[in-house]
Amino acid sequence: MRQIELRKIRRFEKRETGYHKSAVEILAKWVNGTIEQPFHLDGEIVFVPDVTCYVDGILNSIYEVVYKHPLSGKKYGLIQHWCYRNLSELTVFEISADYILSQTAKPERIEVMECYIVSPFEYDEIQDYLITPFK
Repeated sequence: MRQIELRKIRRFEKRETGYHKSAVEILAKWVNGTIEQPFHLDGEIVFVPDVTCYVDGILNSIYEVVYKHPLSGKKYGLIQHWCYRNLSELTVFEISADYILSQTAKPERIEVMECYIVSPFEYDEIQDYLITPFK
């Protein structure tokens, strides 16, 4: 009888270039954020943003530094899922690594490539039109 060895598969493998890592570290200093803080659901890591920011101890926004590939639909979907399960609103910013590393000092205004506002309440206004109660 052949036995199969079961191994725990790591869902996240850390592979990043020095270019990307440097951009993340600089951005974290600019926005006073935490680097690569994992977000959990049911004891499992769901996603890990590049930089996480809190305002008065409340999660406010996350930043994704884009070097070669933009934020994937899969990761965005995982962020949405986490927000819906935790009833949290979150702003997701995508920023170019080239932009960050081309600055000689912290800019007055950080230019973003994309900005997404993820809210579990975004469809409350149209809910009345989607579900009509029986009378």
